[in-house]
Amino acid sequence: MAYPTIRLSSYQALIVTAYVIMGGLYAVAWNNLIQGLMLIIGVIVVAPAIIIAAGGMTHINTVLASLDPNFVQLWYPQMNPPYAKYAFATPAFLASFFFLLTFGLASAPHVINNVFSARESKYFKWSPLVAFVLYAVVMYLIKISGFAARVMVAEGKIALPSGVANPSDYSFIIGAEYAFPEAIGVFVGIIVLAAVMSTTDRLMLTIGSYFGWDIYKRFINTEASDKSVTFMSRSAVAVAALITLILAWSNPPELLAWLIWMGIGLMLACYVMPLLAGLYWRRATREGAIFSMSLGLIGAAVAGYYAQFIHPLPVHFSMYGFVVSVLAMIVVSLVTAKPDEKILDETLTGLYIKPK
Repeated sequence: MAYPTIRLSSYQALIVTAYVIMGGLYAVAWNNLIQGLMLIIGVIVVAPAIIIAAGGMTHINTVLASLDPNFVQLWYPQMNPPYAKYAFATPAFLASFFFLLTFGLASAPHVINNVFSARESKYFKWSPLVAFVLYAVVMYLIKISGFAARVMVAEGKIALPSGVANPSDYSFIIGAEYAFPEAIGVFVGIIVLAAVMSTTDRLMLTIGSYFGWDIYKRFINTEASDKSVTFMSRSAVAVAALITLILAWSNPPELLAWLIWMGIGLMLACYVMPLLAGLYWRRATREGAIFSMSLGLIGAAVAGYYAQFIHPLPVHFSMYGFVVSVLAMIVVSLVTAKPDEKILDETLTGLYIKPK
C-alpha cells in the first residue's frame, strides 16, 4: 500500500475512532443518519446516470447475454461445483443466501444496537418497513450499476485497474467518473466513504461495549465502576481501530471479504434462532439458547471447513449450522424447565409483539 493511502486511511480511522470514543451511541446514531442520507441520495442520483451511460437497460441485457446467456437469467444452472467461478448463484445457493442476508445480517449485534438509539417506541411502527424499502432501492441500483459497468468494460468504454486483487470493487466509482464530469465524479468517493464509515463506527461501538460490559465487568472485575467500564470500552475501541488499520495496510482484500461473509454466516448459525425464539416463542429457555448458539457454531465450523478444504457445498456453509441451531433450540427447550409466566408477560414474549 502506497504511503498516501496509508496516511489517508490513518486520518479516516482517527476521525471515526474519535467520535465513537467521545460521543458513544448517539454520536454514532447522528453520524449514521447524516452518512445514510448522503449514501441514499448519492446512489439515487449516480446509479441511474451510470445505467444511462452504459446504454440503458435493454442494451445492458443484450450485451450481458452475448457474454454469457446465464447473465440475464434469474440464476445459474444448478451445478456443484459451478461451471465458472462467478456462477455460484444457483437456486439452492440463492435460497441459502436469502437466509444469510435477511436473517444473518439483521441479527448482527452492531445492527441490533441501532434499535437502542431510538428515543420513542412509536418509531418502531414504520421504521423497519421504511428501512427495508430504502435498502432494497439502494441495493438494486448498486447491483444494476455493476451490470452496467460490466458492459462498459466489455465495450471498452472504461477500464478497471490492474494490479489489484478485486478490480470489480472499483466498478461504481469508475463508472461514475465516466458518466459525470471529472469535477463531479470526485464526489462519488464520498458515497463510498459514507457507506464504509457508517458500518465501521457501529462495529467499533459494539466491540467496545461488549468488551467493557460483557467481558471486563462480568469476568475480570465484577466490582468495576461505570467509569472504569467506560474507560475499558474506549480502550477496546482504540485497540480495534489499530488492528483494523494493520489489516488494511497489509492489503488483504480477499481475506477481508472472506472474514466478512464468514462473520455473517456465523451470526446466522449462532444468533438468529436464539433471538427469534426469545422474542416470539414462550417455550424457549436459557439452556436452549446456549445449546443453540454452541451447536450452531460447531455445525457452521465443520461445514465451513468442508466447503473450504474438501469440496464445495451447494449452499452457503452457514445453512448447516443454522439447521443445527434450530433443532438444538427446539429440543433442548422442550426438555428443560419452562420460563416463569410472569417474566414472559413482563417481556411481552409471544407470537406477536403485544401493545403496552
